[in-house]
Amino acid sequence: MIGAGVVAGVVAAPLLTIIANERRKFGALKSEVSRLSSVDALTSCLNGSVFASLIDAFRNSPSSRQGALLVVDIDDFRAINARFGHAWGDEVLKIVAGAIKSSVRGGDLVGRIGGEEFGVFLPGASKENAERVAERIRGSISDTVLEPGGRKCPLTVSVGAVLFDDQFEFDEMFRKADGRLTEAKARGRNRVEFTDMSDDSDDKPTLNA
Repeated sequence: MIGAGVVAGVVAAPLLTIIANERRKFGALKSEVSRLSSVDALTSCLNGSVFASLIDAFRNSPSSRQGALLVVDIDDFRAINARFGHAWGDEVLKIVAGAIKSSVRGGDLVGRIGGEEFGVFLPGASKENAERVAERIRGSISDTVLEPGGRKCPLTVSVGAVLFDDQFEFDEMFRKADGRLTEAKARGRNRVEFTDMSDDSDDKPTLNA
């Protein structure tokens, strides 16, 4: 009986090790699936719903009080797609996403919230901080040299931004920032327009993005 128990233990040990390894692999796979479902496959930015949910979760925490939301939109993106093709359109999206992510601070959130539209959440940012980040994003992208097929293609973004210093939901902040984005487009593109949550003006000029 003792011998049988020793044999069983010798056989079971590798089996338990295999099971433990498989469980670790499965756990890692679940984490990877969760990560992939949270990010946009093309740009590796947060997807829109996760981006909005994280902002609302942050804004509902008792310690959060001020910050900014930026809405960044690629200028004339449809014309780029039409002129150079969708493969280059995808490349532009990746370039812009990379420029945004390299321009923000640690702890800031970057999401792809529309076809050619990105959101940047700056928790705790002052007006000066937010303006610096927004201009850094705009300037970095406008300095990008893009030459698909040897033809020069200007690349710029317009930015609408809203500052907050109280509890607001994502939808409210997005509406304000989107209004300023529309204003930036109407005023010539490749610019940043700011407002704050206390500003009640919501006039949006009509334009073709």
